[in-house]
Parts: sequence; structure tokens; C-alpha cells
Amino acid sequence: MRSLNARLMAGMLAITAIGMVLMAVISTAALRGYLMHRVDGQLQAVRKKPALARVGDSVAPARYIILNMAPDGTVRAVSGDDPDPSAALEQARRMGPGVFFDEAAGGRTFAMGGMRAVARVGPRGHATIVVAPLGEIRASLAWLIVTELLTSAVILGVLALLGRWLIRRGLAPLSRMATTAHAIASGGDLRARMEESPSEVGRLAGAINVMLGRIEQAFVARVRSEAKVREFAADASHELRTPLTTIRGYSELYEQGAVDADEAMRRISAESERMRRLVEELLELARLDKGSALTREHVDLAALARDAVADATAVEPERPLTLAAPAHLTALADEGRIRQVLANLLANVRAHTPAGTPATVRLAEHTGSVVIEVADEGPGMAPEEAARAFDRFHHASGGDGSGLGLAIVAAIAAAHGGRAMLRSSPGAGTGVRVELPRGGQVLEGVVERGQPEQDQRGQR
Repeated sequence: MRSLNARLMAGMLAITAIGMVLMAVISTAALRGYLMHRVDGQLQAVRKKPALARVGDSVAPARYIILNMAPDGTVRAVSGDDPDPSAALEQARRMGPGVFFDEAAGGRTFAMGGMRAVARVGPRGHATIVVAPLGEIRASLAWLIVTELLTSAVILGVLALLGRWLIRRGLAPLSRMATTAHAIASGGDLRARMEESPSEVGRLAGAINVMLGRIEQAFVARVRSEAKVREFAADASHELRTPLTTIRGYSELYEQGAVDADEAMRRISAESERMRRLVEELLELARLDKGSALTREHVDLAALARDAVADATAVEPERPLTLAAPAHLTALADEGRIRQVLANLLANVRAHTPAGTPATVRLAEHTGSVVIEVADEGPGMAPEEAARAFDRFHHASGGDGSGLGLAIVAAIAAAHGGRAMLRSSPGAGTGVRVELPRGGQVLEGVVERGQPEQDQRGQR
């Protein structure tokens, strides 16, 4: 019986049958004990009657057989023919006088074959034996057993019909769950859900629904990840093909004599450098995505911001750059990565705003985190471009970079346990905000070294 329905039905009927058998045995034994005790009490009452003092001179009480046994073993019935005394006489002759005289001395009731008896010794030295047949008791017990068997059979039959209906109704949610699970397994429709209810089966269905939801989310995330990988590979191939095509073209032009060697070498070198930067940025993103170790130490972000502003001013002296930062702002971070964030953000300002457009580098501290923000007063970005600003290989209008600058900024922020955000609108400029944890958790694979200046002074 592999079916849960059949196993439950068989188990229920087996337990019920065992319970009924035990009840029948106990009730039959209890009734027999009660009846035998009653017979023994009646025999003792008959034994004490004075009418039995002169055996043969009295009429035997109803339902009893009176026997008279001489010391030599001669026995005769003195109670008449109802009930029939032949079986009692035969049993008395078989047992012999010794047993009856001994029992008479004790005054107890005793078993006489399939009957009960009590004896006493009369004035003449004869034993008077009162025998109670047990036929009525046996008939009553047999009728009780037959009644219990018939009743048990009827109860088991009714229970089988009702139990089958109840079990099927109780297991119906499990059947529906099995059908839904089969549909999910065969058709792959992860949107299917189980029927929930307050019962145990309903709670199981709720847990399975949660699991299905997570599996569906995991599949969606995997599909999106695969799509992003394919898109990334296609974009990377496209970006790498451009400089390679240029290098090949100038090589062929040089071989054909269409350009001189200096011009060909200059363009080949420029495109090679562009391709080198692109490959390095791709490797950088791959390391950040992989979770490569950051060398985290307590660094002064204000000093890094001053260096970045100075470098940007040296590159583009005509652009007004403002630094709004405290004198010192220490955080647990990778110094090289933070310098790269500042450099990329300021490079974006130079690339996407006209010369002379003011820009501001801000540092601020919030509860448990620090904020690096680079904002300009340039033309801003359209909403659709702002929404894709951190996408890899996304080129803003008029941009000629690789499209990986802001993607690297976002990846560095995520590697530090922070995040990068962008606000921009046409005519209102663009601001990129990077939030980093000041010195909290060190992520897995992150190496921490160094101490704040005050800690070092304390140790000295």
C-alpha cells in the first residue's frame, strides 16, 4: 500500500479493530468474573439453609442439583430431574469422596468439571453437595461475544466508509499540492502557487510558496545576470573592435603607402593606448565583481580630495573647482580605490561639461558613514540618460570615453559596502554622490591595516 490514503485507512481500521478486541476481551472477562462471583455467593447462601440438614427430606432450590455422597463414595441425586443431574453424578463419581469431604471441611465453593459446587457434611456423616450448572452463564457470554463481533463488524464497515471520505477530504490539499508541483516540474511555470490555509497542510503550502517565490526570484536573477553578461560581452567586443579596426586600417594604409610612417605609428599608438585603458578597466571591473581583496586602512579622505582637486586644476586650470570639506575626515577604505573614484568623477566633469564650468567636491560625515560628492553646473543629463549612467559601456551624449568610469565608481563603492547615486536634470547640472561606511564592517576578502593617528600616538 504505497498510497498515503490506503495506509491511513488501514492503520485506522487496525487500531480500531485492536481496540474493539481488547474491549470485548475485557468486558467478557469482567462479566464472567461478576457472574461467577454471584454464583459462588448464591451457593454459599444455599449451603447455609437448614433445609439441607436432612438430605432427602427437602426440595432442592431451583437451578441447583443436590447430591448425597456416603463416605464409601456412593452418590445419588436428591434434587429431582430439573436440571438433569446425570452430568453432576458422573463428575462426582469421577472425583471421589475425598475431594468433597475436604471441600466440605473448608466450606469454600469449588469447580466441579464445568460446574460450580459447595459441600457440607450432614449429621449422618454424609456429604451434601449443592451443584450450580453454568449453562446459562456460558450462553450469556457466548451471546455477548457474538453481539460484540457483529457490532464490531458493523462499526468497522461504517468507519471504513466514513473514514475513506474524511481521509480523502483531509488529503485533498496534498493531492492539489502534488498536482501543482507536477505542473511546475513538467511545465516549468514557477508562478504557480499552492493553496494556503490555517491547517498544517496549509502552513506547509505557505512554506512551499515562499520557497517557490525565492526559486522564481533566483531564476529571474540568473536570467538577468546571463543577459547582462551577454550584453557586457557584446559591448566589450564592440568597444575593443573599434581600436583594433583602426590599428588594422592604418597598418594596411601604411603598407599601401597611403600614409607616412609617423602618422600611421601615431594613430596606431593612440589606439593601442585606448585599447590598453579599456582592457585595464575591464579587468578592474572583473576584479571588483569577483570580490578581490581591498587594502583597507584608515585614510584621511580630506587629504585625498585636496590632492584630486589639485591634480584636476593642473590638468584644466581654467575650470573653477571648489573643495568643501573638513580639515580631516578619516575612514576605513582603500586609498588607491578612493583616489580612483575622485579621479573618475572629475574626469567625467571635464569630459561632459564645457571648459570653465564650475564644479564642487564635497566631503561630509553622516551617522556611521562618509559622503563624497562631485557636482557640476553643466548642462545636466536627460532622465533616460541619468537612469543608465552607471551602466557599463553607456556613453553619454557627446562623450568619447569607454563608458566604464561611473560603472567603476559604483563597483568600488559596492566593494566598500556603500553605494553610488546620481542626480541630474537638463540645465541643473549633475552630481554624483558616493556613500561609504566610515569604519564599520570589513567585508570578506578585505585586508585591513593601519590605525588612526590618535591610536598610533596612544601606543607610542
